[in-house]
Amino acid sequence: MKKLIFLLLSISAFLTVVLFADAEKAEEKPDKAKTEEKAETSGKIVARGLTTIEIPPHSSTVNGALDKKVIEEHVRKILPKLRFCYENGVRKHPEIAGIIVLDFVIQPTGDVSESKVVSTTMNDSDVEKCVADQVGKIKFPASKDAATVVANYSFVFRNAEVEEKASDNNKTVMLWSDRSPEKMTWNDAVNYCKNLSEKGSGGWHLPNIDELRKGIIGCSKTESGGECRVSEKNGCLSSECKNPKGSCNCDRIAKGSFYSANCDEDSVGLWSSSTLSDNPDSAWGIVYFSAMVGSNKKSGKFYARCVKEMDLKEESVSHETPVIMGALNKCTIDSYLRKIEGEIKKCHENGLKKNPEIAGRVLINFVISASGDVSSSKVLRTTLDNAEVENCIAGVIKKIKFPKPKGGGIVIVNQPFVFKKK
Repeated sequence: MKKLIFLLLSISAFLTVVLFADAEKAEEKPDKAKTEEKAETSGKIVARGLTTIEIPPHSSTVNGALDKKVIEEHVRKILPKLRFCYENGVRKHPEIAGIIVLDFVIQPTGDVSESKVVSTTMNDSDVEKCVADQVGKIKFPASKDAATVVANYSFVFRNAEVEEKASDNNKTVMLWSDRSPEKMTWNDAVNYCKNLSEKGSGGWHLPNIDELRKGIIGCSKTESGGECRVSEKNGCLSSECKNPKGSCNCDRIAKGSFYSANCDEDSVGLWSSSTLSDNPDSAWGIVYFSAMVGSNKKSGKFYARCVKEMDLKEESVSHETPVIMGALNKCTIDSYLRKIEGEIKKCHENGLKKNPEIAGRVLINFVISASGDVSSSKVLRTTLDNAEVENCIAGVIKKIKFPKPKGGGIVIVNQPFVFKKK
């Protein structure tokens, strides 16, 4: 029987932008045939080019007497200007992308009296201000009602073409095992990974400290490539490599948050295979309560989480790194997806009854609304070539009720599900 592999990896973004040669001139005379489309409830991309802007379906809210469709029609007219805000921003930071959520207030005269960013994953104040300013300049129709109208809109800035190229350029991916059920000594951890058979195959090993640091998120000091000097690749494995003080840890993680890309709790410590060069009886590891890179005696006990490289061109194996944009962390989304793993498997098993050769990868794009409901769920890419199974998976995800994103706004997820032959 075929086996479903749930690939839930750390957050990553492969986004770059190529700028127009003269954005200001293009803004004066925009090519409407290319940059504007009629408003549609499908939430399709409406400003085209190497950069794209999307208003996700069911992501906007309007409180007041002005018709929601009228507001959206006027907002969509300025999408080319918002794209220029984005492209001007990448002159300094080519990698920026994400979601900007705005609240704006429309007076009875149709003027916007206030436009402000209430949530963002863009992390570029110039782009955010430019977007808010452009929305603030919109002239809406006057309202017969004397009351003001308050609207909330989400704008997604991305580059799908470059994402595709970045994905194609990655030939292998590091795959994480489940965490060991119990703590163990360092020697036992090495042997545990060496003998592990999980997710359809062996070939696992205990990660060195550089590999282990790839599992840290949210602590720039100890993330892969951060200022913490402890590194097997760079030949810094002595106890002195933790200096200067404070360079190899962050503040204690807040309740309900994670420094672990694999959702390890804050109390968890993990072994690496890297031995201290000045103390062969100790090895490096990570403790997640402060994302700390530290050492432990090999006779002590940490958990083991094994790794291996998976060839993306391996027969019957496809992979796409998931992208999450918005105010729900990966671990929360992961936990809710795991609850419906049985239903996803059933979609596959029902397909196998008609075609025993079904295998491959399905990439699902879904949008979590401010209420936690999944407002849209669709197949983005697939090698499964079975519409019945693909639509079944998208339908299962559509029924999930997630927690409300912090600060409002929406969350967009590209999630791969891989079906592999044994």
